[in-house]
Amino acid sequence: MSREGRTTLRDVAEAAGVSVATCSYVLSGRADRTTPLPEPTRRRVEEAARQLGYKGNTAARSLRRQRSELIAIVYAPPVGPWLDRLTWECEDVAAEHGYSVIGVPVRRIDRAAQSLRVITRGHVDGAIFTPGLSDDLDLTAARRSTRALMAFSDNLELPGVDIVRNNVRQALSEATTYLIEAGRERIAFLSHTGSHDDRYLGYVDALQQAGREVDPALVRVGAASREDAVVVVRELLDSPAPPDAIVSESDRGGFAALQAAVDRGFKVPDDLAVIGTGNTREATYAAPPLTSVGMHQLDFTEMVEALFARIDDPSLPARELSMPWVLNHRASA
Repeated sequence: MSREGRTTLRDVAEAAGVSVATCSYVLSGRADRTTPLPEPTRRRVEEAARQLGYKGNTAARSLRRQRSELIAIVYAPPVGPWLDRLTWECEDVAAEHGYSVIGVPVRRIDRAAQSLRVITRGHVDGAIFTPGLSDDLDLTAARRSTRALMAFSDNLELPGVDIVRNNVRQALSEATTYLIEAGRERIAFLSHTGSHDDRYLGYVDALQQAGREVDPALVRVGAASREDAVVVVRELLDSPAPPDAIVSESDRGGFAALQAAVDRGFKVPDDLAVIGTGNTREATYAAPPLTSVGMHQLDFTEMVEALFARIDDPSLPARELSMPWVLNHRASA
């Protein structure tokens, strides 16, 4: 009989015709038996639990397993379709492992320690640091406090941390070189914050390799906001010596550049070539379709599975995953 109207584990076991131990094994999400349970038995237990409305003691199960059954995605706002896709795939893989996903925004580096307390105090079993954060943060405390850590970075090397390499600097250099070889003379760069990160450095590399100087008037901040980007690109196009090409640190800025070009009567790509960054799905149906630097396909399944492999066995050697960015050619350039 259930106590105080609450369905117990014994109730579910009796309804499914199995022992309480078998019922507990199935509903705890464990998979460590030498001989796996028959799939019909597992389904019968799960169906009985669903029909009876059984609510397991998640906190007690987590305590027994010494797991929080949570993973975190650490990101720097503003967010975009790239992060949406990563989050969706994390949720799908996490659900298969009996886990949930939480987001941890870090808007300001000087407040990062407070934002990251959910990780440094051991409240999650694993964390993924998205691009643009790992190189500016000290991940030592996070590595000590969680079972698994993964970071997007082309520069970071930290024992016990799985690293995803995108080769961002090289990809942006190749994109800018493509514009130079196409005969573009005044190539502007639309930045997120004005900091000299790998995207900007790739742009500089290409100019220097072509024997060109960086023109400060062509390097502007505005890629983080579509509204700001429209204003900035309009100003560039209204100048006495407007650019004939724009490389944006985001697709968001690239879309704004397309809009500003129409506003000012510039034809794309004849008068103005535009390249974004991120290779979001929206790039394929912009008008015209936006040439963009980024992963050819947004598929994060391998890296998320690698995170869970480390959660299950933190002693695994650190992995380095290569997910290179490439120039995805479309009509805007």
